[in-house]
Amino acid sequence: MSASASIVKELAYMDWDHRRRWRQIQLAVTDLQSGANTIPHGLKTTSQNPVAIQQENVLLTSAVQVHQTQPGDSTNLYYTVDSGTGTTITVTVVV
Repeated sequence: MSASASIVKELAYMDWDHRRRWRQIQLAVTDLQSGANTIPHGLKTTSQNPVAIQQENVLLTSAVQVHQTQPGDSTNLYYTVDSGTGTTITVTVVV
């Protein structure tokens, strides 16, 4: 089984001068396997275009070591698990 991500919470913000809008999205990532994992996040803009991830933070919800392999892109998140099949993490992204 491959890793998957689902949206847990989504918040929208505006800059003080209303020139820029951004979203903070919390994702539950499940079924991570030992080694490198590519996780499709399925996030889109309101006009259904791919997102540009500006910030990414991980919260471990399993007792294993998880490392970001590379920054997330418009389609995937990238994490490496040291050991432990079926690992779960929570990732918060700003787009």
